[in-house]
Amino acid sequence: MSEALKQVVIVGGGFAGLNAAKSLAREKRVSITLIDRRNHHLFQPLLYQVAMAGLSPADIAAPLRSILCKQKNVRVVWGDVESIDLDARQVKATF
Repeated sequence: MSEALKQVVIVGGGFAGLNAAKSLAREKRVSITLIDRRNHHLFQPLLYQVAMAGLSPADIAAPLRSILCKQKNVRVVWGDVESIDLDARQVKATF
């Protein structure tokens, strides 16, 4: 008897969201949806380098889909989360 595929929604593609997606993606019976309002991950600790012209903005930002491209069970969607209903286990978002 096979286990049912578990659906996981991750809100936000920051450090925690990316690490959660990568860790959970190791599980074969998990389908992950990562929702973020931006289509890129920004490495904020280096923003000062951009301000000082030491780095270009492209050096500290990467598309979320590129970062997670090896995780075949992760889908990245661009949108805003409006509400989370824990009892119904639903996330309402606009895309």
